[in-house]
Amino acid sequence: MDLNQLKKNWDEFGKTDPLWAILTFPDRKGGKWDPEEFFASGRREIAAVMDKAQAFGLPARREAALDFGCGVGRLTQALCSWFDRCCGVDIAPSMIELARRYNAHGGRCEYVLNASSDLQMFPGGAFDLVYSKIVLQHMEPRYSTSYIGEFVRVLRPGGLVVFQIPERPRAVLPPGQGTCGPMPDGGFRALLTGYPAAIRAVGGSRVSVPVTVQNVGECTWPSRGDREMKFLVHLGNHWLTPKGETVVWDDRRQPLPYDLPPRASIQMAISVTAPLSGGKYILELDMVQEGVAWFKHKYSATARVQAEIEPPPMPVASTAAGAPPRMEMYGVERDQVIGILASGGAKVLDIVPDSSAPEWIGFQYLATKL
Repeated sequence: MDLNQLKKNWDEFGKTDPLWAILTFPDRKGGKWDPEEFFASGRREIAAVMDKAQAFGLPARREAALDFGCGVGRLTQALCSWFDRCCGVDIAPSMIELARRYNAHGGRCEYVLNASSDLQMFPGGAFDLVYSKIVLQHMEPRYSTSYIGEFVRVLRPGGLVVFQIPERPRAVLPPGQGTCGPMPDGGFRALLTGYPAAIRAVGGSRVSVPVTVQNVGECTWPSRGDREMKFLVHLGNHWLTPKGETVVWDDRRQPLPYDLPPRASIQMAISVTAPLSGGKYILELDMVQEGVAWFKHKYSATARVQAEIEPPPMPVASTAAGAPPRMEMYGVERDQVIGILASGGAKVLDIVPDSSAPEWIGFQYLATKL
């Protein structure tokens, strides 16, 4: 969903079940969170973060902290015990209103509504700590990657940025005989045929796209990986503009049903989700060895399908009368995140596995600005 729909969706969460929408424990749904218990969880989380930060001797100063995607201020309030000033930013007006009501730190803590795809309301180098948890995963990669770049921009040199984002869904796969490690470059060769030249779809709908996949590389493609599901080969896709610019980098994954040896072919189908905004797009199909590389980055040809997307007859956002709000999940590949941080002048200090989204493989990133 685009930012306007995301705003409406989370504003509805803020009006109906705000604390559960932030910490989705099954036994707390329906207004069953005790506020004191809820905010205490934030204090424990930030204390653990600051203990880890201390091991790096960061941040160099503790004047200002930013809580991105603050919701009702669970973490912003906790940060006030560690920093002189704290600012919480959120896209939902109802969440900001509640955060201001819960504010126990007066003028030292402020909450700001931001519905843009950047943080231009803040100057560069404004914060000593930028923190975000279980936020970026709910927005399309075109937005989450933009915000990651902004985290670095608003970070002061010697500051610390800490955020979590998933990389890809976990897969349950049948046994295979493939290698449990990166393939040689010569293994990243695929021939994709039998796909339609063009498709039409309504924004937000699912479309099944058939394709014949042939392994024209020098080694067998594995259908299973290590414990974190790295190294297995999937069929995946990207959505691009007619000029080839990325709209959605990571949409769906379709696993191989078995190991695919050189020269072997298999007929597959991948179910993709059409972009919500109507218009012309390119659906790009490609193979990927998880945790290693997309085939096209090893100079293998992809398949490109022309797509005509019709806008949905009504907003897909679930704030329509009688429809509950929903949470969408997205991931960004680890190498892409590292590249964004580096391009902004940040140095990655640590990347640790994160289980905030149990059905996804994700990571928490710690970085400083040089």
